[in-house]
Amino acid sequence: MISLGETPLITISLSVLKDFIKSSNFLKLVVLVGLLAIVACKSDSGGDSTIDLDSDGDGITDEQEELNGTNKNNPCDPKPTSGYTGYDANSTVWLAADCDIDGISNAQELTDGSDPFLNESKDSDGDGIPDYLEVANGSDENNPCDPLQEVGYDGYNALNSVWAASDCDADGVSNGDEVSASTNPYLDDTVYAVAEFLPKLSELKLFRGNIGDLLPNPTTHEYSLSTPLYSDYAYKFRTISLPEGAQMTYDGSGLLQFPDNTVITKTFYYYNDERNFDSGRKLIETRLLIKKNGVWTMGNYLWNEEQTEANLSNSAPTVPVNWIDGNGASQTVNYQVPFSINCTQCHNVNSTPIPIGPKARNLNFEYNGQNQLQYFIDKGLLTGVPALSEIERLPAWDDSNFSLAQRARAYMDVNCAHCHQPGGNHNANTPGRPDFRYEVSLADGLFVEFKDDIKNRTETLPAYGPSMPQIGITEIHTEGIDLIHQYMDTL
Repeated sequence: MISLGETPLITISLSVLKDFIKSSNFLKLVVLVGLLAIVACKSDSGGDSTIDLDSDGDGITDEQEELNGTNKNNPCDPKPTSGYTGYDANSTVWLAADCDIDGISNAQELTDGSDPFLNESKDSDGDGIPDYLEVANGSDENNPCDPLQEVGYDGYNALNSVWAASDCDADGVSNGDEVSASTNPYLDDTVYAVAEFLPKLSELKLFRGNIGDLLPNPTTHEYSLSTPLYSDYAYKFRTISLPEGAQMTYDGSGLLQFPDNTVITKTFYYYNDERNFDSGRKLIETRLLIKKNGVWTMGNYLWNEEQTEANLSNSAPTVPVNWIDGNGASQTVNYQVPFSINCTQCHNVNSTPIPIGPKARNLNFEYNGQNQLQYFIDKGLLTGVPALSEIERLPAWDDSNFSLAQRARAYMDVNCAHCHQPGGNHNANTPGRPDFRYEVSLADGLFVEFKDDIKNRTETLPAYGPSMPQIGITEIHTEGIDLIHQYMDTL
C-alpha cells in the first residue's frame, strides 16, 4: 500500500500499480501531467496566451477600443491631439488614413515632416493665417479682420465667403466688393461725391467700378419712392449723396431739407426683358440736382452706346427703345430726353428749383429690407425725426391695400401736384385753380369742380392740345389714367 502523508489520500495495491505501469495508459498519463505542468508554470510566471492586436495602428489595442467604445478599425478614432506619437508608423491602415482631414495622407505627412493630427492649411476666416496659428497667437480664427493687417497685405483668400462678406477697413464696402472694384480692402479709401457738373459722370465719384453697373460708393445712398413719377414706363435708379459730416433735416412729412453740396441723381433705363432682369438694361440718361449756396441747379448726363460712361449734355435727343414687358410682349418707345431748361417747369416752386420726390412721407416705407427713413437715421444722415409711426406715409398708387381715393390722390400728388400747387407752374394761388397736393382736402383742391377737365387732360398726350402732364412723357400711362378716371367717377 502507498499512502501520501499521515492521511492516506490514495491507496493503491502494489499488484495493481505494476499492471498499470505496464499498460499504454501509463504513458498517456505521463504526457498529460507534463502538459499540465507546463500550463501551470506559464500561469505562475504571469504570462498571457493572447496576442495584443491593434488593427488600425493607432496605438490602442483592439481590446481597449472595444472597452472604450471607439472603432478598432478606424485609425483616427479616437481623434488624437496634435503632437501625438503613439501610432504605429508601419501600419498600412494608419498610413493610408488622413486624420487631420487636410487632404494629405498620414504617410505623406510623415514624409513631409508635418503633423498628421494638425490641419496646417485650415483657415476658417480666409485671412491667410491658419487656424492653429491664430489660436497660438491669440487672434480670432473666425474673424477675418483679426489680426489687423497692413495696407499692402494680400495674403487673404478672396474666395472665402467669410472674408468676402467682411469690411476690414470699415469704409462701408465689403472686402469682396473692394476686390471686384480693384480697391484696397485694407485701406479706408472713402470718397465723397463731387458736387460739380463735370464733363463725365464718372468724375463725380458717385459710383464705383464700372459706373454702368450703378454700384454706389459708400457715401452715395440709393433710395426709392412709394409712388414714383411716371416716365414712359422707364425704370429709375435714385441716389442721394451728402458731403462729409453733413445731415439731412426732417421738416414735417414733406420735402427733407438738404445741406449744401448735396447731389441727387435719377438714372432712367429699360430692362431688355422684364421677365429676366439678368438679360441686361439700356441706360439712357442721369439727371442731377446739386445744391450750392442754398440754390439747386440741374444738369443732365447722356449714356454712351457702350454703357460705360455718361456725358454732360444740353441736347434733348429722342432715343428709340425696344424691350419685352413682363407679359412677354414686345414694346417700343421713342424716349424723349428733355432739355435741362424744361425741368424747371416741374421743379420750380415760386421760381425756385427744388427736388420733387424725396419727401419724408414718400420715403416712409421698407426698401431693400429696411425702412428708408430709419436707414438714414441709423447712418447718421438724418436728424430731427419723430417716431416713424408719427410720420404720414404716402400710399403706393398700385397697392390695393389702400383705398381707391388714397391711391389716386397719391398718384396725382407725385405726377400732377408739382405744377398744381401754390407757386407751381399752374399756380394754385390763383383763384379758381385746383391744388392736387395729397394733404389738401377734397373741397380745397377743387377736385369735384375740375373732374371732367382732369379726365380730359390726363388722357391727352402733350403733343395734342392741353394735357396733364405737359412734358416728360410720349406714351399715356394707361394704368395711372384708369386709376384717376375711376376716382373722378366717384366724385
